[in-house]
Parts: sequence; structure tokens; C-alpha cells
Amino acid sequence: MGQLIEHSDETDPQVVRVGDRESKVSIKVYQDIYHQITGRTEQVRKRYSNSLLIEFSDIEQLHYKIMQLCDIHKVIASNEVVSIFHEQERKEQFTSFDRFRAYNSNASSPSLNVVLKYNFSIIPAGIERPQEYVVTIKLISRVAMLQQIEADLPSFVTRRLVGFGSSITAEITVDYADYIIARGFLSAFEEWINGCKSTPESAWLIAVKKWSYLLPNTISTLISILIIYFALASVPDYFGDSSDLTMHSRFFIVFSGGFFIVVSLMRSVGRLIEESIDSYLDLSYLKLNKGDVKLIDDFGGRQRRILWKFIGGCLLSVLLGFTASQLAEII
Repeated sequence: MGQLIEHSDETDPQVVRVGDRESKVSIKVYQDIYHQITGRTEQVRKRYSNSLLIEFSDIEQLHYKIMQLCDIHKVIASNEVVSIFHEQERKEQFTSFDRFRAYNSNASSPSLNVVLKYNFSIIPAGIERPQEYVVTIKLISRVAMLQQIEADLPSFVTRRLVGFGSSITAEITVDYADYIIARGFLSAFEEWINGCKSTPESAWLIAVKKWSYLLPNTISTLISILIIYFALASVPDYFGDSSDLTMHSRFFIVFSGGFFIVVSLMRSVGRLIEESIDSYLDLSYLKLNKGDVKLIDDFGGRQRRILWKFIGGCLLSVLLGFTASQLAEII
């Protein structure tokens, strides 16, 4: 149906010319074909957040699964389009999977995502009229998507939102007339997902991320309690019979000033630890070209920097806690 369709110039208003050969087709037949192809369909979509490690051979295996699934149906027409998206909105499109096999693996621009779109005209068992199905599969590189998001990220946006923006790694959408047939495509894709290499999920990391937003307030509250405790413990030493106004003034200045400074610093340290936790993401990628390989290596360095930031934040919190305990020595 991608051919040019134009009305006949002949006097017969009931005939139209179709295609390059200008074949004559009656308007009624043309209308039946049009309504059959563009008829109303339902849609189902399923998304996955698995940390998939996808290489070209995995995409080939996915294509084979889709083709094998079609072998059990009577497919009278089909076509496929494979699109690969790179940084800076650059896109390459292939009109068949065989053409996609010729993709330039020496490219230096990382792959953001790959979209496989299949169009099938299927005649189900017991039905004479064909039904149209559109299967769209999207595979997303988390490391490439993360790099793009962080490059465009305003300074006031939290890292927690970055993690949400790069959480989806695979998606399948099926436009269908018969859900039984559509479910076959969904099951085949899920089976492929389960068979892919992936980074195991860290249960402790998921739990910590869930509550990481509480860290700044929790840490600052704990250090406040610690300072108040040491201040009360020092009262007998500085408010005895021999104490004077100067000693009282120094006590209030040191503990009030220390309270403000240490608590403010501890809240900043809490935000540092929170950001390091929220920024740490499981490795998930598309490895299709040399740009992807380099980006994956860079991601490993990024994870190490985040880990050191977390360790540094923990050490600073311990140092500030020790400083709070020594405020009485300054008086």
C-alpha cells in the first residue's frame, strides 16, 4: 500500500488506477481493501527494566524468534523496518533485517536505541479474511541514554529523576485484531528477555534507593541530637559556682555556632551520599559499534567515581560527628 494511488482520468467514475502499472480496480474493491488494512485494531504494550547486556547476536536471535512464530500462522504479506538511533538525533534505517546485518560496526557514535518494526497480514485458522498486525520492539541502551540525559540535565534536577528516566531498557507494542495471536508475540519476546545476559539486580541497592531521600534530614537530625547531648553533658563544668559571664558567653557562642555549622555541613554530606546512591545504576547496554564499547568502558569509570563519592561522604559524616563531640574542648 506504499504505492501511489490516483483516480482514473477515464469517464468511468467507478474505477481507480492503483500502483505503478496503473491497474484498474473498482472503487468498491478498493474501499474494501482500504477498510480491511486500516481497520480498527487493539494495542497491547509491555515494558521491561531488566539490566540487559545486548549484542548484535542477541538481536539476531530475537529476529529469528519472531520469524519462527510467524511460521505457525498463514502470513500472506509482511515487511520489516529496523531503525537505530544515535546521539544528536542521528538515525539509520534499514528496510530489512538482512540490510541491517551490514550495519557499520566501526561507527564511533554510541547507539541510543534500536527499533524493530514488523508488519504482518495474517489469515487466522477458520477465518477467510486477513488481519493486520504490527509488532514494534524497542531496545534501549541505559549507558547511552544516561549520558544524554546528564548532558542536558539542569543543575537543579535531582539524580533520582535521572535513574527514573533511564530505567526502561526494552519495550514491545503489538497492534492486533486477535489477542491470542498477539499474546504469542508477547510471550516470545519475554522468553527472549529471560534468555539475554543481564546484570543481576542488587536487592540491598533497591532498598537503599527507596529511602535515600531521607538521608539529609536523618543525618542532620542525628548530629543535632549529638551536639545537644554533649552540650548538656558540659553544663556542670561551665555553669558551676566559679563560672563567670565570659565562660557562659563562650559556651553559648561555641555550641550555637557549632550547631549551625556542623548541622549545615552534615546536611550537605547527606545530600552527597543520597546523590551517590541514586546515581549508581546497574550496567545495561547495546554493544553494536566501537562507540558503544568506549561508552561502556567510560561507564565503569563513572561507577567507580560514584563509589568513591559515597565512601568520601561516609568518612566526612564520621569526621563531623567527631568534631561535634569535641566542641566542649574549644571553650
